[in-house]
Amino acid sequence: MSRIHVRYFFAVLSLLSQSAFAIDWLDEDCGRYGAYTGKLFSLSIATSFHGTSEFKLCKSESQKYLVVSTIDFVKVDESQPLASRASRYRIQLFEQEYAQVASLYKKALSYNTLDDVMGVDGSTWCLESQRGINYTKACFWTPSVNYEERGLVGLYNLANYLWEFTGLNKNEKLQLY
Repeated sequence: MSRIHVRYFFAVLSLLSQSAFAIDWLDEDCGRYGAYTGKLFSLSIATSFHGTSEFKLCKSESQKYLVVSTIDFVKVDESQPLASRASRYRIQLFEQEYAQVASLYKKALSYNTLDDVMGVDGSTWCLESQRGINYTKACFWTPSVNYEERGLVGLYNLANYLWEFTGLNKNEKLQLY
């Protein structure tokens, strides 16, 4: 191979390897993912009858915060079907609070990838994360059911903590199951 061909080969290889590992994770709440900034994880919980909730743990160079998004259903008028109501808010975290949530998140990553429990009604919990070049998203049907036997203790503990910490446990329209 000539010198020009070798350079061309390495240039193409370099571009391909960068595109294979370059995950551009731009999040509307957390900004662009970087080595020390962006979204650490999101946990979405969709229930059959009690709305949806999503938690995102975000960090920037100057702050750490949790974004909470919910959709619940309300009866506006008796003659009309239920209407959905969305809310989104940020909770600034102190270092100790951030460390607690991050610790629970790391334990939640030890989920059982072989869990195959399914059902009709219930909930679906999805944990999405970016760690280095590793992107993962895992969804489970109603992890609150037999979570110990199913190997979902960490996920269950993370969701329960966030539910209490953010005050969603006080919203009668939303339920965690």
